[in-house]
Amino acid sequence: MSRYMRHNRITHITVLIFTVIMLVSGCGASHDDEQNNRYKVYYTDTDYTMLQSEEKVIVEDVQDTLISLLSSQPSSAGSAAPISGDVNLTGRRMQDDTLILDFAGEYKKLGRTEEVLIRAAIVETLIQCPDVNFLTFVIDGEELADSAGNPVGAMSGDSFITNTGEELNAYARTNVTLYFTDVTGTGLKRYDEDIVYTSNMSMEKLVVETLINGPAAVNEPNAYPTISPDAKVLSVTVKDRIAYVNFDEAVREKPYSVQEEVVLYSVVDSLVALPGIDKVQISVEGSTEGVFLDHMKLDELYERSDEMNI
Repeated sequence: MSRYMRHNRITHITVLIFTVIMLVSGCGASHDDEQNNRYKVYYTDTDYTMLQSEEKVIVEDVQDTLISLLSSQPSSAGSAAPISGDVNLTGRRMQDDTLILDFAGEYKKLGRTEEVLIRAAIVETLIQCPDVNFLTFVIDGEELADSAGNPVGAMSGDSFITNTGEELNAYARTNVTLYFTDVTGTGLKRYDEDIVYTSNMSMEKLVVETLINGPAAVNEPNAYPTISPDAKVLSVTVKDRIAYVNFDEAVREKPYSVQEEVVLYSVVDSLVALPGIDKVQISVEGSTEGVFLDHMKLDELYERSDEMNI
């Protein structure tokens, strides 16, 4: 074989290898792009009891496309588009990192649970848009207010009860009994609340997480929080009708003027209101040694206390 033929053959092989590398790299890049362009579109079910989602690949005009999908009938027969019927989107605009959505006055006709589910679907979908960190709803020229007439304000993905760190599969609604305090911080008052939450969260954890989020999360303007908002629930388990709640150290912070008994029994009474729970034991960072805040022992089992009720 001549030197020219060997050189020509090597050149062809080099070109072939380069072409294969480019094709493989292109396939990898295409796969990565598709992964990065996946978005979840949330819909309500037709009975307004939970949220469902469909995954879509969107490569451009993300905000426009998501709003169009929210306004269109989903592929599942049991789902309903959140932007439809009385939910008439009349305009939208960006203000810094907040997407402001304008709706017609018919939005006010929505029932409480229906409205929360629809709002959750819209917020959880559009919060995925690039450069959008918050959403604000404006109804007929006025900012959306809760049932007590207080402005809802800017909402984020954390505005709804979610199971932090886990995949959001579907939302549901339920009614739970919660105990918050009053302005004196010396007693507890019962509140029965409809809550929208991710259905892969246990009811026990849902109750404790909602207590931490405080009464603002359930639109109770006359109630006052009991637990530090910085507290984290490390685990909640139930065995032999006893609920074991493990907090991190932040639960011992005292941002509110609330008695220790009020803090502890807000957890105990709220959990005992669930079926299948008679007693509660609290631990901090996995330990039941010492006291909760000042003097209440962690190694004891606590039952419901009617004496704390206002």
